[in-house]
Amino acid sequence: MPLMPGSTITLPLPARFDLTRAICSYGYFILAPNHWDTTTQRFHRPLRGNADRLIHVTLSQRPRSDLLKIACDTRVDRAERALLFTQLRRILRLDEPESRYRAWRKLHPEAARRGFGRVFRSPTFFEDIVKTMTSCNVTWPNTMRMNVLLTARVGNGAFPTPGELAGWSPEKLKASCRVGYRAERIVKLARDVVDGRLDLAPLEDMSRTTDDVFGDLLEIHGIGPYAAANICQLLGRYDRLPIDTETYRHFRQEHGVRHKADGSPRDLHGKIERHYKRYAPFQFLAYWFELWRAYERRVGDAWNWDAAKHGPTFTAANLKDAPNT
Repeated sequence: MPLMPGSTITLPLPARFDLTRAICSYGYFILAPNHWDTTTQRFHRPLRGNADRLIHVTLSQRPRSDLLKIACDTRVDRAERALLFTQLRRILRLDEPESRYRAWRKLHPEAARRGFGRVFRSPTFFEDIVKTMTSCNVTWPNTMRMNVLLTARVGNGAFPTPGELAGWSPEKLKASCRVGYRAERIVKLARDVVDGRLDLAPLEDMSRTTDDVFGDLLEIHGIGPYAAANICQLLGRYDRLPIDTETYRHFRQEHGVRHKADGSPRDLHGKIERHYKRYAPFQFLAYWFELWRAYERRVGDAWNWDAAKHGPTFTAANLKDAPNT
């Protein structure tokens, strides 16, 4: 995906930072408008500049370099550079204290050896919420399709802003982007943000407790316990586990755990939480490292995943009985 000549800027990186591992660490990296080039090992996506104008960027890092290279398809001024840096720091979690990652690496040496710690997320909190909505109660290929359509038909090639989504009716969004019952939830979220009924900033305040933020997330229309827990980790709160059917499948398959034939998979909740409690306050990172490595053992290292080829393989039918070695 070649770019027209524009600005090339750099962003300092912390020690031990690896772009391939930071990007290819969570499923959202293969959701539109994100694009990971497996051949060049570079990351592409549009970001927002002044007045929400689109700036297409390509991210790359030379081996052992402490600089992130950002190639833009247009000239950017100082104000836009600051906007880009804010979005990129969020994507790569460069806005989180490095001391947290040192503590995590000390607690989990295997993850440290693998260079696992920073988990990919979106450039805005709003995009993460919508992506979470599109990933609940649905197969991964359908999640991919929803995000492709939201990007193409609402965002004009970028992930749509609250303002863009607020202008759509739920009926039109459902028909055009195939988001099903989520249409009403997505449009309400966007309109609540635009109209000032919902301020997302307090949810990003790290001085608050996870329990408080989790409770506030549950007040957002369409956000249930799983989605709220997943959003917590996207906010850098790793002490709460988002447990769903994939967690049950993985835990049974990885650890040989069984539940009573007449019981519910939810009976595994306590066992799962006790198992990862040893990694507090990084329970999510420990769980996700284990699950992500299980995926990689099946289909290869994530930085070699092609969205079109590998994305559709992450379905319950493919994973249920696959060997985990």
